[in-house]
Amino acid sequence: MQTYPVSWKNDQQLSSVGDKSRYYVLFRIARQIYALPLTQVVRVLRMVAFTPVPEMPAWLSGVINVAGQTLAVVDLRHLLGQQSREPQLQDRLLMIESQRQVAAFAVDEVLSIQEFTDAQIEPPNPALSQSHVLAAMVHQDDTLVMVLDAHRVFFERLEKVRAT
Repeated sequence: MQTYPVSWKNDQQLSSVGDKSRYYVLFRIARQIYALPLTQVVRVLRMVAFTPVPEMPAWLSGVINVAGQTLAVVDLRHLLGQQSREPQLQDRLLMIESQRQVAAFAVDEVLSIQEFTDAQIEPPNPALSQSHVLAAMVHQDDTLVMVLDAHRVFFERLEKVRAT
C-alpha cells in the first residue's frame, strides 16, 4: 500500500503543533471543501479495496489493513449527506487519529494543508447547531470550508453503535 506523507507547501517546516493548531488538511467530497485539524491526520493513503463487515451501519464501508493495523473505513459522503458512490482509484483515504483511536476517512481528493488565522475561523452559525460534526467554518476567498472534528464524526458514532 502506498502512502503519502502530509507535506507543507514551499518546504516550510511545521513547528510543534498543539491541539489548538490552526493548520488544517483540506479535502473535497463532491463539490464541497472540508477540513480536519492537521493534528488529527496521520497520513494520506491511496484508495485500496476494503473488506466489508456484516451488520455494520451504512456509513462504515469496511476495514483495511495498514502495516498490520486494522482500520475502519468511514464513508464520509454518507455521513455528510452526500450521495454515496463506489470508491474510485483516484480517491484517497485520510488516516485519522483521535484519543488514541485510528480510522480511515474516504474522500474524493486531498487538496492541501492550509493555515487559517483566527479571523478566518468562525464557530458554526447557531442555525447549524444540529450538526454535531461541524466544528467551525472558514471563509477562504469565495469558498466556505467546513471544519470537521474527527472524534465527533466517527468515534462518538462508533461508541453509540457498540452500545446498541
